[in-house]
Amino acid sequence: MSYSNNVKGELSKTPLGSAEEMKSEIVALLRVNAILMIQGGHMRIQFSTENNPVARRIFLLIKTLYNYDAKISAVKKNQLRRKTIYKVLIDSEDVFMKLMEDGGYEPSFIISLTGEIPQKLINTNRKIRSYIRGCFLGAGSIANPEKMYHLEIVFDDESEAVRIKELMDSVDLFGKITKRKDQYIFYYKDSEMISDILSFMEAYQSVLKLEDIRAMKDLKNNINRVINCETANIDKTVAAAMKQKKAILKIGIENLPDNLKEVALIRLHHPDASLKSIGELMKPQQSRSGVNYKLKKIEKIAEELTKKSL
Repeated sequence: MSYSNNVKGELSKTPLGSAEEMKSEIVALLRVNAILMIQGGHMRIQFSTENNPVARRIFLLIKTLYNYDAKISAVKKNQLRRKTIYKVLIDSEDVFMKLMEDGGYEPSFIISLTGEIPQKLINTNRKIRSYIRGCFLGAGSIANPEKMYHLEIVFDDESEAVRIKELMDSVDLFGKITKRKDQYIFYYKDSEMISDILSFMEAYQSVLKLEDIRAMKDLKNNINRVINCETANIDKTVAAAMKQKKAILKIGIENLPDNLKEVALIRLHHPDASLKSIGELMKPQQSRSGVNYKLKKIEKIAEELTKKSL
């Protein structure tokens, strides 16, 4: 099962909360997921999802709020991939009217499920939490954090994407909006912000999983940085040693001042040695900076010889 499905599975098992919180969640699901239909001259509502726990969550919300058993059906969408679509149908006129009332709609004039979010659904932090959870369950997804950090909620209407952004902003969960074909995507790409929104929706096990993956990726990145740094330092050391050896051979040991001959001989016999190691081989021992100073003087002498020969 994908990480996204696991997150939705966890969210679908969170406690329902108060009746008012449940209304916030079911109305959010209604706005982002449901479609209105007319059957036998009566309005019907149908939710659709590929996630079985989400379908059961919708059923449970309707059952608890309205004491009504919605009809659940499963339809194979793609035989090759064996993808199943779960549909939850409300065909009760009475329940339809109650849900429209809770959503702040005027049933006799309703033509779409968009519009301003009624304040009664988002006037407390708990209700906002429930509303955001409903939006994510109905139209959200999250990428596998081992591959990339990306959480999104998809809307068919730009104004709905703006409304969810404003709601998220109100609880310091700042996301962005982009357009993809004919849809509007509210999304996050920052791992810390994704962790925060999962925590806000109460997907705590998913947060732990995300944090474990983040920690492992950070560890791998740190190891790679150290290896790259060490490799770069080795390359610099080798390049410097080759330059020093070339300078010594150009001058000739016998032509060097007495105070530079020892360090030159050690460099020739130990071409891979670090400055510190060369200093430890000298008698008396020299500091790293002392060895570097003497080798620099040798390089300078070689440069002066080169200039004279031009």
